[in-house]
Amino acid sequence: MSKIASADIEKLSKLLSEELELYGQIQKLTEEQTELLAEDDIDAFNSSLDKREELIEKIKGLHQESNPLMQSCVSNDKIDELMKKIRKTLETCSKLNDKNEEILREKTQDHTKKIDEQSSKRKGIGGYAQSVPNTPEMFDKKT
Repeated sequence: MSKIASADIEKLSKLLSEELELYGQIQKLTEEQTELLAEDDIDAFNSSLDKREELIEKIKGLHQESNPLMQSCVSNDKIDELMKKIRKTLETCSKLNDKNEEILREKTQDHTKKIDEQSSKRKGIGGYAQSVPNTPEMFDKKT
């Protein structure tokens, strides 16, 4: 192995380690998002999504830098191990995202149902209110 290949492997290893760390942060945020959904804290959930998007942008930058090195490097145990860890973290994040999407879907259906029920109740009350006279004479009269 030449010095150039060794230097490339070290640089790639460093970049992949940074990516792995960022993916770990994404995993933690995704786990927090599950808790925020359970607490119905949508503002904090949206803020967490914004933080996750920032991390994804950082990963894209690292990936652009590491991709050419990945193409030129031959198989290496250290690199292979880092890639396995990244894949595992991504799989975990994917499962958590699927779970969060399902929770959001259920909550959306719940809220839509509640809004529809309130709308129906309001319409029902409106029908009764129309049949009650509301002229001033009605209220000023003594019985």
